[in-house]
Amino acid sequence: MKLFRILAVWCFVLGATLGLTPGLLAQPEQTEVAFSAPQQDVEMADALRQDGKIYVVVVVLLTVMVGVVVYLITIDRKVSKLEKQLKDDLVKR
Repeated sequence: MKLFRILAVWCFVLGATLGLTPGLLAQPEQTEVAFSAPQQDVEMADALRQDGKIYVVVVVLLTVMVGVVVYLITIDRKVSKLEKQLKDDLVKR
């Protein structure tokens, strides 16, 4: 059950961070600074955005993340069940 609390806190912090700072995901305005190198546009990201394929990338990443979370939850349940069995066996002795 500790895993549920950790995941809940992590999701809450991530959601709060993204919710409180709406400009966090926005691209910053390009300003010229004398000592920095000129910024180059990322052509692949622009192409994916124009073709609408960026959504496919986001869906795949979300699917992988959900799969990892589900896997962690199932592992946590199995470990908790084994710990409970071990504790019960030790108490019976």
